[in-house]
Amino acid sequence: MYRTARIRTLLFRLGSFALGGLLLYLALRGVDLREVWHKLEQADYRWLAPLVALTLLSHLVRAWRWCLLLEALPDTAGQHSPTIAQAFRALMIGYMVNYAAPRLGELARAASLSRTAGLRLSSVLGTVVAERLLDLLVLGLALLSVLALLLDRWVELHQLLVKPLLQQGTLKGLSLGGLLFLVLTGIGLYLKRQSRLWQRLSERIRAPLQAFKHGLFTVHRTHRPIALLFSTLLMWACYWGMAYLPLRLLHLETPYGLGWTEAWILLVLGAVGVALPAPGGLGSYHYITVQVMVHLFAVPQEPAATYAVLTHAAQMVLYTAVGFLCLLLQGGHWRPPDDTDLEALPATFRAPSTSP
Repeated sequence: MYRTARIRTLLFRLGSFALGGLLLYLALRGVDLREVWHKLEQADYRWLAPLVALTLLSHLVRAWRWCLLLEALPDTAGQHSPTIAQAFRALMIGYMVNYAAPRLGELARAASLSRTAGLRLSSVLGTVVAERLLDLLVLGLALLSVLALLLDRWVELHQLLVKPLLQQGTLKGLSLGGLLFLVLTGIGLYLKRQSRLWQRLSERIRAPLQAFKHGLFTVHRTHRPIALLFSTLLMWACYWGMAYLPLRLLHLETPYGLGWTEAWILLVLGAVGVALPAPGGLGSYHYITVQVMVHLFAVPQEPAATYAVLTHAAQMVLYTAVGFLCLLLQGGHWRPPDDTDLEALPATFRAPSTSP
């Protein structure tokens, strides 16, 4: 049982890294990397401190919103709810883990908070999925706003995302990648069906599923809907600023006419890339960001690639450093999840991550 689960996990990770590597190649194909390095040297790094501060603030707000959902759990009745500091540490640990193992970060942050706050892991996982579903709703509305902003360029937007993928060389690469993904998925499903213990777990998973349901419906049961709405809007406002400040840092605002509107479009379409099953948005974020800047905003390929590389690398370094520090402050480990929780909640790890 454990062996087949590990093999399935390994196959999923290999497929994710293959997808990320292919999209990163497509994003940087034909880019003069020396020119990218030169533009990074010329950047105005006085904007870096506000960017870091805004990034940390966005995750403090996310931690606050998570606490609002956790307060609605039956598990917290009669006891203190997790603090924002506990939720923030767990959140940053999860982001750190996501760069090494896509989607496992959601389990890592849930397990971390479960250990520090004394809550059932299944319930905490339910709130994580509820939070991600809320993010998907906001992302859907944001995508509608982008379509409205690009109302006269719908055909161009369609060609932007589809036409480059139909080139002969790219199509071959995607076909091979898709074939590899299908093969790995088929092997994983076969191993899952061959597991002799699967049927024996039906009785054991009933309680974790019930706890998971409690966590999933915390959005409906929360007694602070105004605070939940405000925290969501404030968080996305921070994300908007995080997309805009690098334009100033790289001197892209004036030469190419990139302002707050363009930053919003980059944020929303970039979030779609982050939601793909690549490790930390590697490759998928770069590909979409470069294509949008080159084909919609008429930015040359090198400055566009510089923006994508800087924004992704800066977040990766910051999340990894802060996540590692939080892990040390927590004691260097989190409580291992209960086996029944893992078997009961396989869909949790497929919940999309839309955070930039």
